[in-house]
Amino acid sequence: MKKVLSLTTLLIMVMLLATGCGRGAAVQNIDNSGYIEGKKVSLTKVENAIKKGAMQRGWMVKKIKSGLLEAQNNVRGRHLVVVEIEYSTTGYKIKYKDSENMKYDAQSNTIHPNYNKWIANLERDINYNLSLIGIEGNMSSKEITTIQPTAATAAPLDKSEYTEASSNVDTQGKTIYIKSVIPYAKNNRIAENIKSECHINQQLAEFIRQYAQERGLTVKYKDNIEPNDLYLNVQIDDAISQGGAFRGHNKFTAISGTLVQGKKSFGSFQAARVSGGGMWGGYKGSCSVLGRTVDTLGKDVATWLYSPINGAKLGDAGYLR
Repeated sequence: MKKVLSLTTLLIMVMLLATGCGRGAAVQNIDNSGYIEGKKVSLTKVENAIKKGAMQRGWMVKKIKSGLLEAQNNVRGRHLVVVEIEYSTTGYKIKYKDSENMKYDAQSNTIHPNYNKWIANLERDINYNLSLIGIEGNMSSKEITTIQPTAATAAPLDKSEYTEASSNVDTQGKTIYIKSVIPYAKNNRIAENIKSECHINQQLAEFIRQYAQERGLTVKYKDNIEPNDLYLNVQIDDAISQGGAFRGHNKFTAISGTLVQGKKSFGSFQAARVSGGGMWGGYKGSCSVLGRTVDTLGKDVATWLYSPINGAKLGDAGYLR
């Protein structure tokens, strides 16, 4: 009888836990309309700071009109959230617009609790990028693992040969070309065994193309670039493979790129990703874990290509010193 009661009690507890986990949280909209105080800043700088902050965490950003952006985040291909970001020279607002598979209830204005976590992260990333242009605000503390490349790290892609275009480029409906094998930076310090065994230069090209196509962009391989081609000039600046299956992985890949046509540039980025192997990391080889970094970098670059801006820092690049 005790066993039956124990089993019944356990089932009730599981049902209660499941019910609790399924409860929605009130949708949180962010009102930072007065965030910018005591400093004159252009609307363009505010817009670019918001875009850079959103892209750092994988949000795709589209400009609806001056003062209004739309950002969407597709999490693991299963959950979609869309927000509107109103902005001015005095601040910004983040407002819920739409979602899929997030248990949104319009009547009660509730949603899966993860939504509010993602919006809080978005707010912190935007505030961080606003701070880079001299705007002070009340930022939440954030624990960040910082990688410090040595002075031997290759320099990011040289943009001096290009002239910044006077206007942005709309990449939707255009063909963007990349090389089928991404070159390594000159004077790089990447170990020869990484280059010969892991093939991250080929993988990166494949991932950029794959994820760009998932976002509705057209990316094609072309090794002989012509002056009129819209070309994503990207290189691998650094790759580090420390640790292993028994000691724990510590892998890192850094890249940089510029979207160009002839001698005009339409935006540039630096991107980096760190990986410890994820779940079951101890059972993965070094090349497999490095492959995770370029996989995620491919997503970062594809997101940036959707709305390219100049000087973007993607992934973990914003926290490098």
